[in-house]
Amino acid sequence: MKSPYRNLFRNRNFAALWVGQTISFLGDYFYLLAIPIMVNKLTGSALMVGLSAISSAVPMLLLGPLAGVFVDRWNRKTTMIVSDMLRGLLVLPCLLVKTPDQVWIYYLVGFLMSCVSRFFFPAQNAVLPLIVEDSNDLLTANGMMQAVMTVGMLAGPALAGFTIGLWGSWVAFIFDSLSYFASAAAILTMTIPHRHYERPAGVHPVRAVLDEMRDGVTFLFKNPILTPMVIGMMIAFLSTGAITVIWVPYLQRTFGIGAEGLGIVDSAQGVGMLLGGLATGFLAVRFKKIPLAVLCLTFIGLCFIGVGVAPAFSVIIAISVGMGFWMIPVESVVMTIMQIVVPDEKRGRVGSAVNAMGTATSLLAMSAASIFGDMIGLANIYILCGFINVAAALLTLMIGREPEVAPATSG
Repeated sequence: MKSPYRNLFRNRNFAALWVGQTISFLGDYFYLLAIPIMVNKLTGSALMVGLSAISSAVPMLLLGPLAGVFVDRWNRKTTMIVSDMLRGLLVLPCLLVKTPDQVWIYYLVGFLMSCVSRFFFPAQNAVLPLIVEDSNDLLTANGMMQAVMTVGMLAGPALAGFTIGLWGSWVAFIFDSLSYFASAAAILTMTIPHRHYERPAGVHPVRAVLDEMRDGVTFLFKNPILTPMVIGMMIAFLSTGAITVIWVPYLQRTFGIGAEGLGIVDSAQGVGMLLGGLATGFLAVRFKKIPLAVLCLTFIGLCFIGVGVAPAFSVIIAISVGMGFWMIPVESVVMTIMQIVVPDEKRGRVGSAVNAMGTATSLLAMSAASIFGDMIGLANIYILCGFINVAAALLTLMIGREPEVAPATSG
């Protein structure tokens, strides 16, 4: 049978985007490892290290829906190139940090880079269906873009750790900066259709932006295909958000493992995600999108339950590979359905609305898990999250509808 990846990588526009993002994500992991190392080295405070992560997370929730409106208005190729160039410049002030009283520069850089990223990623997601038109190829393309992040997760920390240990953190910041410019250069070679959509005349600019934000949310909850999928995914986010908080204390308390063991689990899940990304193309030609999402959600739920009842750490490692494998196809299905169903002129704002809702749902689950984890037992949280995921799968099976080709305009 013909490989589902052959046509995809013959598409020079997709190939350029994929290569650029591979380099960019490698650079990101250099930066993401260097920041906590330097903050901890300079301050010795776990709280200060945590603040560096929070400074990057806040824009995801606050700026995302607004950024999506402008992504729909602007030329997306230009948006991605400018975003990459801005991020390439923004990371450079990190080179100035030498003393504890300068650590605030890391926080400011992280916040600003995250703000700019809120424009890049909706633009990238909106561009994919313009350069990859076949729906099965689009699902494969989304799987490969997810695999890019996994390659960065697997290779980035190891390369970054070796490089930072050998030459110091400055190399990580320089490499991350250069990786953004490499991504911008790759995008510059792409041919991306740009469609101009007329906006209502005579409306105050602020009112127009608010109306378009509202329009994105309204579309999300009135579309008969998108609404059931989003409901199912928000339920699934409750489980994944809770797991994000408890997995480290659960494994440490239950199996007595240290940083090395946690790293092994992370790597095992990363291997599974890479395999899942590579398998997405083959799954795309064998399953319709809703059944594939149901299958993935079910297996992820069973993996959560398996971790909660696992008798040994070796079992956890094996389950982590399986868990990672099914994560990439389900994320790719969700992204593909959105790209097919949402008209081009709304993709930025609708995608950003979904991301903001997902972030809010995950934060709610993280808070609940932090409060109730010790009360009902961390293993029981895993088991409960597994059943929540299976419930999300069953709901998706009952109310989910297979997508059709998106209309060219909103009508």
